[in-house]
Amino acid sequence: MRTKEEYYELVLENRKIASNSENLKCTCTQTLCEWHGRCRECVALHRYHQDHVPACFQTFINDKLRDIVKIGELTAVENEKTPLEYRKYVQEQDKIYSHQK
Repeated sequence: MRTKEEYYELVLENRKIASNSENLKCTCTQTLCEWHGRCRECVALHRYHQDHVPACFQTFINDKLRDIVKIGELTAVENEKTPLEYRKYVQEQDKIYSHQK
């Protein structure tokens, strides 16, 4: 276990990382998503629905899982991604419904 001094150093390092605007940019590949760039809301929705993790987390989680799966000589298969057409359809529908109001 780390000491309280080591823990404090870790907190200082995390504060430095979190204060860098480059580290706060949304890294999600789903740029047409309604919540792209609104990471707090995105994570809250994923926690609520509990059906999968946000796309920005999937790469590093999948990399770690592949290593674990190899130990058991299993295979991991990624879920299908939401087609871009679906996201474009949402945008089109939003335009239609916003004009009807």
